[in-house]
Amino acid sequence: MLLTESGLQLGAFDTTMASLVGNSPNEIGCNLLVEAGTHQHKRVELWDWFYLLLRAPMKTAARSEFIDGPGMNVERFIQDIETTFDLDDKFKGIPPADLLPTAVSQDVLLMLERAEALARDNHRPSVCELAVTLALFEHAGEDMCEFLADVLGREKDGFGHFKKALLARLIPPLPPPVLFETSNPVGLRLDVFSPDGRLFCKRWREDMASMGIKTKVTTRHLLYTILGNTSGPLASALTTFGVTAKDLHAALTRELTRVGRKRNDTFALTQDALFDSVVVVLMRASELSLAREAKGIGEIDIHRAFLEKQEHELSRLLPKEGMVNLSAVAEYLSETQAEEEETTPLQRFTLQEMQDKINSTIFGQTSAVAQILPWISRFRFGITRGSRPAGVFLFLGPTGTGKTQLGKELARYVYGNEDEMLFFEMGTFNTKESMNMFIGAPPGYTGYGEGKLTNGLRDHPECVVLFDEIEKADVTVFNALLRFADEGKISDPAGPVRDGRKCIIVLTSNAGQEWLRGHVKEHPESRENPDMLSNQLFEAAMRELAEKKFKPEFLGRVDERITFVPFSMATCRQIVEGVLKKDLPQFEEKGVTIKITDEVLDILAKFTFDTAMDQGARGAPRAVNTFIVGPAIDLLAPMAEKGEPLPPRLIAVALGKEGVSADGGCGIHLEVEE
Repeated sequence: MLLTESGLQLGAFDTTMASLVGNSPNEIGCNLLVEAGTHQHKRVELWDWFYLLLRAPMKTAARSEFIDGPGMNVERFIQDIETTFDLDDKFKGIPPADLLPTAVSQDVLLMLERAEALARDNHRPSVCELAVTLALFEHAGEDMCEFLADVLGREKDGFGHFKKALLARLIPPLPPPVLFETSNPVGLRLDVFSPDGRLFCKRWREDMASMGIKTKVTTRHLLYTILGNTSGPLASALTTFGVTAKDLHAALTRELTRVGRKRNDTFALTQDALFDSVVVVLMRASELSLAREAKGIGEIDIHRAFLEKQEHELSRLLPKEGMVNLSAVAEYLSETQAEEEETTPLQRFTLQEMQDKINSTIFGQTSAVAQILPWISRFRFGITRGSRPAGVFLFLGPTGTGKTQLGKELARYVYGNEDEMLFFEMGTFNTKESMNMFIGAPPGYTGYGEGKLTNGLRDHPECVVLFDEIEKADVTVFNALLRFADEGKISDPAGPVRDGRKCIIVLTSNAGQEWLRGHVKEHPESRENPDMLSNQLFEAAMRELAEKKFKPEFLGRVDERITFVPFSMATCRQIVEGVLKKDLPQFEEKGVTIKITDEVLDILAKFTFDTAMDQGARGAPRAVNTFIVGPAIDLLAPMAEKGEPLPPRLIAVALGKEGVSADGGCGIHLEVEE
């Protein structure tokens, strides 16, 4: 115990706290007794401890929070407290002469007990001022907190952050993580970073390799990667203050990159490859991550550390007029919540399981799925192809048959997430000038360093890259893609050479659709023989691509040509059933079951079949919405608005054998089932 019958156990306090309470020989605790006497308190109260901490000659936590921070006068502050609490005489009386347990209030005894526990729990060798201050505020009464909050203009419970900060300072700091491997080479340890921190490091490494760095990495290179993430913390903060990070990044690009410099694929983020100033930023980032009790160094920690340690590197890029207050930017960053997204490991499936799952998503394309499965197995096994991309595929077939969806399935099963896909509508790159938008513009032109493909590869060096309707692209874009499909690399006019050798390239084309439409019109039965139709469609597509100057050498770089066939009637019925399984449960949640008869399913399937040549699978949700969901809402909504009970069952009735026509004629009626 800190206070026993023999007096205050001064040896349990550290030297600073001992001198504060009074450690003169034969006058132990005299400073506390003086406070009690000055305010005519009959016992030593929590207020006396508080006054002691406020009057301390050194910078205590209480003095910093209540006096120095707000710019108050300590004696005036204490006088205001005494004036307020003079209304209550419960403390008044003859002050004690000795510091014994009977001379202090019960609150003080509890506070001392708590201070001792805080020091012990946090492995402190003695009770320090931080432990006493935190214990004092944990036992402060409502009147004390209310008064102090009122004086400082806070809410009554506005000291939560103060106590949290005290506890953070009291907890002994963890040793910073070891940032570099101890073995040779001394590379950066990605396991000490959070998921978004690891992604940042991958982008950083990719930037340095693509720029052909052969010397040491500077803080300027680090800033290049920081500003390259236009949705990152620092870029977002600068945008708030009226600065476009993209412009600053373009300026850095002109400084750091050299057109024609070769990519350095052997570059690694080792300690020898970084200047000490860069390592200092990373060390500070690790300290910031520990302070916020994060599971690893996040991108926000790197951005905050850079601004703290290398502010001049950013300020020199800012416009001179209306200079941005970087202190305000730093404060904004300190209040920004870090992303703590957890990564999920890639699930392992057998080939049969993958085939079943993909076929349950992509209807009527079993042949196409069977062709792609061996490649998925190869990719997941980790067999690389040297200087070539992981795979190059040409998906041919009419619109809406599942080409893009199969690209997403590739991303899901190879890279773990269907969002790991760069999607390009090649119809937007149908002019020579659109090349600037594709890989970036030459120096001095709008779009410099802003290529959608090159920057996409920077952020996603391992993904599916899908070029949709490839036949619509300009021939100059074809030429750029030719090298990409052959070597897995593509150059940005700004200098960086981006690496896509871990990417899967998918080219899709609707070529042959006009031939298919005419062929099916003359031979409607051909839709029920997909294997034969697939071969004929492929040949027609190749003829059309040749007419559109699609280079034959491009086809030589394609690993697999996969044809998607138009839907049969059975497939259209499957698609309709899949749409109904998603839509009808929403009515069941409202207590209404909609019964769909086989005749109605046939009608919806025929509508999908009739429109499939132009809409593909997209005709199914349109049919379900037009003839089932829409009428059901029209029937039920007026009842709900009037507060009437909804009928538990509805039934879709087929009116005639002719079904639903493509022009919107309806052969379905929805009614309440008795």
